[in-house]
Amino acid sequence: MLGGIGKPPASGLVHGRSLPWFPFIFDGVMVKLCRVSPSRGESFLLIRVEPGAEVQTHYHHGVAMVYTIAGRWRYREAGWVAGPGDLVIQPAGSMQTFETVGEQRVETLLHLRGALEFRDESGRTVCIENAETLHGRYLAHCALHGLEPLDVTSF
Repeated sequence: MLGGIGKPPASGLVHGRSLPWFPFIFDGVMVKLCRVSPSRGESFLLIRVEPGAEVQTHYHHGVAMVYTIAGRWRYREAGWVAGPGDLVIQPAGSMQTFETVGEQRVETLLHLRGALEFRDESGRTVCIENAETLHGRYLAHCALHGLEPLDVTSF
């Protein structure tokens, strides 16, 4: 018992190899949705970004934690470069542009709370992505390719 109240929550295992990569909204960017909770606005996903690709300027409506698995990347607006083993924590209300550094593909694990609001060069909103839209992209990709979707909503 945890603190004398009820049963502790069960652990969950995500078999990453059983989940498909699917294209995100930018060329050279693929996503693997590991877990998502539309009701809580929370998602865990792997992101693969090809060399030279970037993720357009975006505003964080919630906290994002990005753990770098492979490659090097930066936010254009920041004075640092993240590499394998680095963890970047973006507070709600921050805005930046993700870009790769060097000739190696970047892979990250992203824990996202809230939405990402993508903006054009003039600062106008182009689209908003959140747990619900990411889940919809996953289901649409599975349907398009005849894949049986796994339940990625169970936390």
